[in-house]
Amino acid sequence: MLLILTNSQDATSDYLIPILCDSGIPFLRLDTDTLVDGLSVSYTPYKPVFRLKDSVVTPDLVSHIWYRRPERLKDDRFDETSEGTFALNEWSEAVEGFLAHVPDNRWMNHPSANASASNKLEQLSTASSLGFAIPDTLLTQDPEEAREFYELHGQNVVVKPMSNGYIEREKGTDSLIYTNRVTGSDLESIDDVLHCPTLFQRFIMKSTDVRITVIDQAVHAVELYAQDSEGKQRCDIRRNNMTDVEYKLTELPEEITTMIRNLMAHYRLRFAAIDMVVDFDGKWHFLEVNPNGQWAWMDLAGASNIAHSFVEAFTDG
Repeated sequence: MLLILTNSQDATSDYLIPILCDSGIPFLRLDTDTLVDGLSVSYTPYKPVFRLKDSVVTPDLVSHIWYRRPERLKDDRFDETSEGTFALNEWSEAVEGFLAHVPDNRWMNHPSANASASNKLEQLSTASSLGFAIPDTLLTQDPEEAREFYELHGQNVVVKPMSNGYIEREKGTDSLIYTNRVTGSDLESIDDVLHCPTLFQRFIMKSTDVRITVIDQAVHAVELYAQDSEGKQRCDIRRNNMTDVEYKLTELPEEITTMIRNLMAHYRLRFAAIDMVVDFDGKWHFLEVNPNGQWAWMDLAGASNIAHSFVEAFTDG
């Protein structure tokens, strides 16, 4: 049986589940934000058990765990009191105790592997050590160092967030910080870096973005094209909610495929979404790896059939 660990709002799981059903793959979806309602857990040193509605699951029955997008356990029956927090903590310990009985190699991916592969600065160092070309990079809180980096690269520099860049507001509209070109006018407020470590990179004049999705041995590479107001490849492909992006399946150079497989092995990942760009000389540049990235949007756009690789990965034998 496949266990899907996610949340009730996860559209990617919603997309894949009918395909799993059509493929005859038995599964149990555990939405952690609603999980406590209807779930019971029992344990002896020899027999941990999940009971959810009509399903009874023991660790030996779990052939795969898809660690998709679980959230913190929630239950409306527990208020914000210390006692309510205690109860949810006990629930978390019980659920994690069950899951700890499932061997690491049955996970896609194990949470510890996701954690080790999630820091953008460390990713760049690792990618470089594995042979990837990476953009020249500076993290700094020194305004003068930022100015020098800007001039060193002929004023072709971007600034980007190290975290996901998502800003959630209690009042008003949530927003996303994109990767942006640094302009001369931005230097007028460059002293702001004193207050927060800021990541700058050399801007790569790119012919295309490439999104590479890896599931075990399957590698799906899709070129993404979108123009800015000057008719050039857009600095951050995600703008405009990607409604104007054109997709094209592509083949990776053999040496890039080899480096990607080495990267996956280094982090002990079975799944990853990797962002690269190709410059006008045909050189490939690594930007980042997301060990739990989105992918269904490319299937829905008709650019790939990544779901098929998930079906193969979750098919026993």
